[in-house]
Amino acid sequence: MDSSDLGAVGPYELLLQLARGGSAEVFIARRARAAGGGDAGGAGPERGPLVAVKRIRADLRYESSYACMLFDEAAIASRVASPHFVPVLDYGLDEGAPYIVMELVVGVTLKHLTRAPGALGVGDAIELIAQAAEGLHAAHEARDSSGELLQVIHRDISPSNILVGVDGRASICDLGLAYALRRTTRTKTGMVKGKLSYFSPEQANARPLDRRSDVFSLGVVAWEVLAGRRLFAGGNMVSTLHAVLEREVPPLSSEREGVGQAVTAAVARAIERDRDARWLTAADFARALRAAAGEEGHSASRDAIGARVAEVLPPPLRPLAPYCVSGGPCVTEEIVAALQSMRAAGPVGEAESGGLLEQRQPSRG
Repeated sequence: MDSSDLGAVGPYELLLQLARGGSAEVFIARRARAAGGGDAGGAGPERGPLVAVKRIRADLRYESSYACMLFDEAAIASRVASPHFVPVLDYGLDEGAPYIVMELVVGVTLKHLTRAPGALGVGDAIELIAQAAEGLHAAHEARDSSGELLQVIHRDISPSNILVGVDGRASICDLGLAYALRRTTRTKTGMVKGKLSYFSPEQANARPLDRRSDVFSLGVVAWEVLAGRRLFAGGNMVSTLHAVLEREVPPLSSEREGVGQAVTAAVARAIERDRDARWLTAADFARALRAAAGEEGHSASRDAIGARVAEVLPPPLRPLAPYCVSGGPCVTEEIVAALQSMRAAGPVGEAESGGLLEQRQPSRG
């Protein structure tokens, strides 16, 4: 196969399909043509970093609602500035079909990482959640060009929407379901968006939301990562929502050896059912987690986290790990050849029911 088999999206040459889901697909790509669609002349492909290109699935590509959703996601994400939020680098139309271009994170979701044998160390887990909280706070603080707060609410914080790279850094991703003040598309009344077991009580009751709803969801993620088990899982929609609203939350200190009262209290405050009792912002939650970790003597190592991520990388991403730098892996002919040789393996990931991209698990004999 040559690199033309997957074609191009705008000025981006598609090298390998990373994931596909209910409404979108994601590719590893490189910028191969000058902006505006013309060839880059005799200079050859640009040597910028590899990127992730997200586009609407072919059979949905020209439905206006999906195009609006993708552009809304791009417009909101392009206003978020944080090393812990996956940035949108570009977006546009390719023959009338929308696409967005994001930094390529060589890593796995937090969900995938916590499935690996052995639990994350307490300090490492706390640091990853604190970083995710910082990225979430940056989204909440996003402003338009006039400086007005966009009032972003992610609405779908879960382990599947936190990426952890081989650099040991956690990043929030996927604003496909986010609310923002100037968003074009709106959720229809009665439609359920997001993963139920990470809903806040106000989401479960279909009440108005603010940023504290996302703090609750991230608190659930923190509890699960530290406890090593699910918190509000249910057999069906009704039982899951009932668990969110009524199930007693055991203190983390009773769930994991080495977790003391300071960490337990920091996480417990994030998942208070009364939102007025929660941390006011995700930044407050991050600071409380780090202070509690320091008080209890839990340390974190980005090198150790990165090494753990590298151990569980899907095969198509492994050639990229040694080339990772700030902004994504640099393009080399060796990397391009490696990606093309792996194309026959198919997509690295697939979507969950919420339309979110999740790592495929290898089959077990």
